[in-house]
Amino acid sequence: MPDLHFDLLVQHLAETIAAARIADTAIETDIVPNLSHLQRCHPKDVRKLLTPDRLFAERTLVDVEVLIETVERTILKGTTYETVHDTSPENVSAAYWTRTERDSQTKDLYRALPVLHDLRERLQAIHDLLVARRVLEQLNAEI
Repeated sequence: MPDLHFDLLVQHLAETIAAARIADTAIETDIVPNLSHLQRCHPKDVRKLLTPDRLFAERTLVDVEVLIETVERTILKGTTYETVHDTSPENVSAAYWTRTERDSQTKDLYRALPVLHDLRERLQAIHDLLVARRVLEQLNAEI
């Protein structure tokens, strides 16, 4: 059976473990302190799943996705948009634009969001590789 580039898989696993460590820090410093007390339990539970022995379980991927949705909703609630009009003769661009304002808590959540997205993408890639490996094993068994 052809190998699914074992070295490449090991590299992906190592990078995902590193991304989980970074996400753990982001959850601890930027997410948990900036959520309501009722919302803090789930991120704390996600942190427990970011250890190498639990990281690649299907539940971890699902819980990271739920956390991303929570953070995105909280960011939307804490973001205001203001239309700024500028019709002065010196303005050579559009006569108006939208200014985005976020409080410090929302800025912290916004800073952590790409870290969570990165972890989710890496976990999904690992799961996809494992599914591909199982499919390949099934195809080889049928031959």
